[in-house]
Amino acid sequence: MNYLFVPFTSQESNSELLSMGTLWTSQVAKDPRSKEPPRLLFYNTRQMKPLNIINNDDTLYVIAHGYEGIPDYIYSLSNPPALGNIPALTAGDLAARLKVAGLNANHRRIKLYVCNSGGEFSQFAASFKSLMRDSMGYPNIDVYYYNSSVSVPKEFADGNYHKDGVIFDAQGRVVTTPRFRASEARQRVP
Repeated sequence: MNYLFVPFTSQESNSELLSMGTLWTSQVAKDPRSKEPPRLLFYNTRQMKPLNIINNDDTLYVIAHGYEGIPDYIYSLSNPPALGNIPALTAGDLAARLKVAGLNANHRRIKLYVCNSGGEFSQFAASFKSLMRDSMGYPNIDVYYYNSSVSVPKEFADGNYHKDGVIFDAQGRVVTTPRFRASEARQRVP
């Protein structure tokens, strides 16, 4: 089974990510291949162990935002607010939250589904995997990331719903073609 995890609390402006996760699950439910929609979970300081229901072989997608030029953090908001700080997590913060949230130490697969343009996310992903394996006690963890901007599943020309890869032009506008499946940009951290 697939799970979507928002690593931010409601006090950390997680509503945008929760909306994305809800859209993701509803899009998968429309897919004619009858895939089981992922289950949406979020970090909650009151319910400390939302991830303890995940089996070792399930896939955990961590959904968050990234910003080009700032590769050391993930964020809860796609655009900075006019005033104030944006809730952000380092690779170490994310690793700690997964452990606190109850992820089993024998879990095997995490996919960091983080918007990122500019191909700068590999260092965060490598640091995260190293921390999970060496500091947090997850010896079997396999970490993937997407080396492009990504979006929730959309309907493709084949009539099926696929996680969407996104390309931006020099002005930051989304280029609709060539459109590609996000899996084409998925990278495994060595």
